[in-house]
Amino acid sequence: MVYGVTELVVNSMPIVTSAVTDGGWRTLSGHSEKSSAGVIVNELSAMGYAPFWRAVNLIASDVAGMPCDIFRRQKDGGKKYAHEHPAAVLLRDRPAAWWSARTMIETGTYHANVFGNAYLPIVRDMAGNPVEIGLADPVGMMIRIMPDGQKWFIWYQDGQPVRVPDRDMIHLMSMSRDGIMGLCQLDLFRDALGVGMAAQQFGGRLFSQGANMSGLLMVPGHFSEEKVRNTMSAWNSMQTGLNNSHKVALLQDGVKFQQLSIDPDKAQFLQTREFEVRQTVSNITGVPPHMLGDASRTSYNSLESESQTYLSRCLNPWLKRWESELRAKLMTPKERMKDSHVIEFNRESEVQMEGEKKVNMIYRQIECGMMTRNEARSLMNLPKISDEEDGGDDFYHPANWLVAGEEVDPMTTDSNGNQQDASESESEDPTEPSPAENLLRAMITSSVTSAVKLEQSKVVQRAGSQPARFMAEVDAFYQTWTANTVAGLEHSDARTAIISHAEESKRLLSDVHSVSTTLSLKSNVSDVVASWDSRAETLISSLMKAVQK
Repeated sequence: MVYGVTELVVNSMPIVTSAVTDGGWRTLSGHSEKSSAGVIVNELSAMGYAPFWRAVNLIASDVAGMPCDIFRRQKDGGKKYAHEHPAAVLLRDRPAAWWSARTMIETGTYHANVFGNAYLPIVRDMAGNPVEIGLADPVGMMIRIMPDGQKWFIWYQDGQPVRVPDRDMIHLMSMSRDGIMGLCQLDLFRDALGVGMAAQQFGGRLFSQGANMSGLLMVPGHFSEEKVRNTMSAWNSMQTGLNNSHKVALLQDGVKFQQLSIDPDKAQFLQTREFEVRQTVSNITGVPPHMLGDASRTSYNSLESESQTYLSRCLNPWLKRWESELRAKLMTPKERMKDSHVIEFNRESEVQMEGEKKVNMIYRQIECGMMTRNEARSLMNLPKISDEEDGGDDFYHPANWLVAGEEVDPMTTDSNGNQQDASESESEDPTEPSPAENLLRAMITSSVTSAVKLEQSKVVQRAGSQPARFMAEVDAFYQTWTANTVAGLEHSDARTAIISHAEESKRLLSDVHSVSTTLSLKSNVSDVVASWDSRAETLISSLMKAVQK
């Protein structure tokens, strides 16, 4: 098999290794796989140890479950999915005809966890673009650093050596001693894992061979050797094995039984197994104990924080390793130098939040202008608002925000340099409203303030009492509210201002309703109507202009 652009001449370089993986080293040196507890610890037996299997499986499947994509950096600082990049389809769909992108990442993470290294050779076209990503067995892989500094990966396939240069090999490795090859967990923690595996084997033998009343059979001295053997044989047939548990034994001819067995609970058998899960497997892999079946030190309130710790402390290092290696091997030197592209996992897909918290988080981001309503609907897997007039792609921010340094100064300075109240300064302004205009504004302000306060209280009340049919209640309320508010107004512009205010209120409430749950609706509506004092000022100004025409 040929990897890379240039065909490699297999016999042009002697196979002299500077590093060999776990399996290859045992093959060459005869290194024992037996732990100090007396059990064999290799890939097959370790993955048969349930807590270790669960930990490795969790890490590999969770890393593979996060979408990994390549993005092009935009001039405004954002990122856009680079669907035209040669690596895009390999990371999103199928890196090769025989496996998927998820399987590739899952298998690579598994190999790196267990053996310390994962090897994925890259096949390129004549232009140097990656067209396929394969898999090499980590057992027996050899790495050589050439005198010129180049690194080569060498392994045997069908009895023939295959050599791949570093630029064409995705090498995912765990912590390393020399920076060339990762350390194998099976070698490092053979004795530690062996204790837990030995406890598991002890439990199996206890149920398959353990006698319920194991101890000493004391027989009279006149028993012949043959009768002693027959007595022992009969005893074992009655008491040994799971099916014979709790049966009553009949002793004859003066035979006595003295129990010597130690109860497994007294021997701290269960505590030993729990300790091995919590202190050994959890410490080796970084997976929280409660995810491995040990809930002795986990409360419901701490599960969310522990899950976040699992993402940041356990999964994130593996994600960083993948991102760094994929960037180095799937992007061109020009792309890396200009930092025009980025390969990253979508970590947000792993963060699971309660529905109300997630909606509140999205609502706050819309409120402060971090995202549009269409972007929020996309996060909730909802269709976009296609009507441009409805403002689905508009950004919002609270109306009472001010730029630092532009706050209204309560004190002003006159022409002589003397400080005076802003109200006194305004009174000397030749454009000061007349007493009649002030009286008119006061009357309109009083009416509008009362109407808006009624509006605020009623919509909040309906959000709490009728959340399931909130928008229908809102439509009915504003129909009555508008009719009562415009009653007696002779100016058409004034009536139009009232109706426009009501329609805008309904639109804002519809936005809140679309991103709220039944439980969070009242709270969200209360938050949005609390900022409507500024809208009341806008309505007052509109009415003043309409009346003064």
